[in-house]
Amino acid sequence: MPSQISVTLGKYRDALNGSRNRYEQIKKERFKNAKQFYDCFFKNLIRRYDLRNFNRVKMLAEQFFQADKVRFAAVDGSCYKKQLQDYMVFFGASYPIRGIIDFSKSDKRFIYEPWSPDEDVSMVAYVPIPFAELNETIDDPFVISDDQKVINLSNIHVQLMELAEVFQAYMLVKSSDLRPKILLWDQSMSSVMNSNDVKYKKINLIGYRYQMRTLTAQDIIIAYSHPYNKQLAIPSKKKYRVYNYVLWKLQENSPQKISSLASELELSEKELLSRINYLTNKNIESDDPLNQSEPISYIDADNLYFNDEYDGSWEYTVGLFEHICKRLFKDKKPDALIYKKKNPEGEVEERWMSPNDLRFLISVGIRALIEECWMHDVLLIGIVKDSSSRYLTRNYLGVMEYIGKYNNIPHVLLPWSDREFLETLPWIDDSLTAPWSTIEFDSVFMTLHIEKDNSGNKKIGGVSGDIVAPPERLFARSLTQFYLNKSKKSPLCGHVIFIDRLLIPSIDKNAEKVRIDQNKDVLGVIEPIVFLNKDRRNDIQDLMMFILNILTRNLYPEVIGYPDPLHKADWGAKSLYKKIKPIIDSSDVPLRANPLHKTLRQLRDELKRT
Repeated sequence: MPSQISVTLGKYRDALNGSRNRYEQIKKERFKNAKQFYDCFFKNLIRRYDLRNFNRVKMLAEQFFQADKVRFAAVDGSCYKKQLQDYMVFFGASYPIRGIIDFSKSDKRFIYEPWSPDEDVSMVAYVPIPFAELNETIDDPFVISDDQKVINLSNIHVQLMELAEVFQAYMLVKSSDLRPKILLWDQSMSSVMNSNDVKYKKINLIGYRYQMRTLTAQDIIIAYSHPYNKQLAIPSKKKYRVYNYVLWKLQENSPQKISSLASELELSEKELLSRINYLTNKNIESDDPLNQSEPISYIDADNLYFNDEYDGSWEYTVGLFEHICKRLFKDKKPDALIYKKKNPEGEVEERWMSPNDLRFLISVGIRALIEECWMHDVLLIGIVKDSSSRYLTRNYLGVMEYIGKYNNIPHVLLPWSDREFLETLPWIDDSLTAPWSTIEFDSVFMTLHIEKDNSGNKKIGGVSGDIVAPPERLFARSLTQFYLNKSKKSPLCGHVIFIDRLLIPSIDKNAEKVRIDQNKDVLGVIEPIVFLNKDRRNDIQDLMMFILNILTRNLYPEVIGYPDPLHKADWGAKSLYKKIKPIIDSSDVPLRANPLHKTLRQLRDELKRT
């Protein structure tokens, strides 16, 4: 008679086999659906590239870069955290790789440029925080809040890495000596912007003293209104943070007629004034009179004026970002994340930066990076290896069908992510060869989607109703495959990768836009950039695909179909991690040898008995 444990394990085996069989059946059904979906509709959204037409791409490169030899750079990072006896140690780093692409050659078109020994280009931070001080990032030590849960499940090391990467990329673009014209980053810029968007009330850095004045909530609001670009009409006119658009207009020309602004934004004057309350309210920071500042703008009759006191606010905030990052990553100051601030009683106290403070610095950095890239015509490309998102096959296609731009889309269940669906295409279409890409779609579709109301009717919505971010006409997203070998019976494929491209104002300003106003009362008017099918002209995507194909050498099986410079940047960042990890791990030795606190057992054993 079998034992009870054998019966239990047998039942688990049967359950596992049953689950696997159901999974295989679902995959077969979804594959059939994917073939129908592709044949009937989606094949018109796939761009194929014949890279033998070298002369056309060479001409595009010469027009955009104004040179045959173009410098590129790639940035990646690594992070680590270690819990010691009395400390938590956080480590974050980034590392760049650089080289040159020669568009005058048809073969051996790029080489790497080594850094000289005296060039310290890595960004490294290691921050040991005593447990006794870890909770000082929380305002009230006796209240359990969502912020405190974030601290207890701390991901500060990930934020340190993101901050190191964005500071690295920003300094490369800002430097006239090192500036690349093509910058690859192992991140999705739109995801970085969205995930680090923190309400100003949760940022403890308000009151941080820098350059003879303190950071105010008004500075944060102005910083969040960036980036600005007149050619792409950024900030946009949508209702979510419509005061960003008003701020941009005021800084372009003050005063602005309130009636004219309301008409331009298709709002009533009453709604406009309620939505720009952050700009006209003096007491937005807190109820504490020590933390009150002058409003960003003020009203006189029908005119809205910009307060000249905030003329240099953006430059001040970027300077603060540079100051903190330089102390943290370049000077390796152990107290870089500690700052002094007055408490509600007016007493000066030291505080550790909270995760929200680091998110704010990342948000400032990504915005400053974008504006520097626009200023110097740098092609900024973010690449992500893996994602389970459905922004293309669910959000984008759903909205485009709803507003009548696409018709006759088969309503079938597809594989459960964009990547899973697109990686079936080489088996569906025998004529597909690498490299190929989907059309580009606006990154605003990360949050803009179709949902159902309580009555079951469809409508266009954002996150929590009206949150639609990042700004439209800022990034273009696409999915691409760079390695596909059909010489065998079964195709050999690299993974489909995700690409975020910063739009180029001088060129993408002419791209087609669609007006989305079907939920105007909640969302306002949203006008994303679109390339509706494979036949729509998109020179920058063509140039980008040619560049990435050059840089994808397929030398390493573990990253086949992935740009080689990013893999080498990953090696550099991991080398920093491998060197520093043993040091961090061994830092507990002196603490154990000479502990700062002792247990009752330790104290008892140390007593001399007579």
